[in-house]
Amino acid sequence: MIQSDAQTDIEADPTLSPEALRERMIAELIDSGVLSDPKIEAAFRAVAREVFAPTGTPADLPYGIHNALQTRFADDGKALSSLSAPTMHAGNLAQAHVEDGQRVLEIGSGGPNAAMLAHLVGPTGQVVSVDIDAGVTARTRTGLAQLGLTDRVEVITADAAEPLGRGVFDRIMVTVSPWSLPDTWIEQLAPDGILVVPLQVAPGLQRIIGFRKKDGRLVSESTVPGGFVPLQGAELFNPASAQLTGPSGKPVTFTFPGIGIPERFGVSDDVLASDPTEAWSGVIYKNRTIWLDLLTYLLVQPGAFAMEAEDPADRGSNMSFYPARVDGASFAALHRRPASETTVEVGAIGKGPDAAPLTRRLADTIARYGAEYRGAEPLFQWWPTGTELEEVPPHVAHLPRAHGTLTISWPVTGCHM
Repeated sequence: MIQSDAQTDIEADPTLSPEALRERMIAELIDSGVLSDPKIEAAFRAVAREVFAPTGTPADLPYGIHNALQTRFADDGKALSSLSAPTMHAGNLAQAHVEDGQRVLEIGSGGPNAAMLAHLVGPTGQVVSVDIDAGVTARTRTGLAQLGLTDRVEVITADAAEPLGRGVFDRIMVTVSPWSLPDTWIEQLAPDGILVVPLQVAPGLQRIIGFRKKDGRLVSESTVPGGFVPLQGAELFNPASAQLTGPSGKPVTFTFPGIGIPERFGVSDDVLASDPTEAWSGVIYKNRTIWLDLLTYLLVQPGAFAMEAEDPADRGSNMSFYPARVDGASFAALHRRPASETTVEVGAIGKGPDAAPLTRRLADTIARYGAEYRGAEPLFQWWPTGTELEEVPPHVAHLPRAHGTLTISWPVTGCHM
């Protein structure tokens, strides 16, 4: 799955002081291009991130710019809460455009983000940080007390999908990933306010979207890649999935954008063991490119789903997770092959009795994206239930969900790349 906020990347260095680690982190964030706002830089400099880390964490790990520290786990070992990486915080704060004196709601507590928000809103502003997990909020309160910020940040243990009774906020920053946007979030956001949320656009795919509230709906102003732990509580969404066994004996999982497995799904272990069929699109990417917009486009097409293989060879490709389509006992999934020493061609690979036409259709969809939409920033809009939905053209993805409808449109670029 595409998760940018889930791992650590540097070795412990006990020789540097927290202040030196902070300055190194800031320099690396600036060099990477993710940090350019002097106000956000000052907020990073003011917050000792280590006070929010679990006991025993090496002092420098919270300052690795790609390091996300998992802090709470479910019984099955899945992460329930984490301290997001500095790169993630920098990008999300830039999306939020927080101003002095504003009221900001943080949904999904952890500590560092709330502390930086407190510095950004200043002494006349207010931050409310809410989390459903009492252990998470206790750690946040303790860290904020060490930093002397409890007068500016109120920490609440509650399900953020329910009304908080704290009025309206200029900014809402969500640091857990929802499938839908609860009505209470929209109602608590001021007109022209900004909501930054790592929305689950499709199973296994998140886009961190900066929405502006306009005429009762939300319209995207910015999107960045990334991943957060799922939203817990009443709004927890568990998409339907089917797990098969590949030729390697390891699991292959098909995940669908709904609560039930589609009736048309008939792929079996025997199909996974059959010979593959390939089709190619002519769409070329440089090596090591993340095809985020292409993945988004493919995963929201009618009938699309996510396919994940513990052993990529079980799906006939060297990629472990990518979009797919199914037709009865046949499936087709995203594929690639070398086009040169520095590039790859994107196509499709399929298995099953009707794999050839299905694979060709998927490759044609990729080619259409490459010819018409590649390079265009998609527009995401959220239409709460009861909002009059504008007429949706055929090329716009229309995704009904609890509480509203997500639409995604791509401006036609006519760019062959």
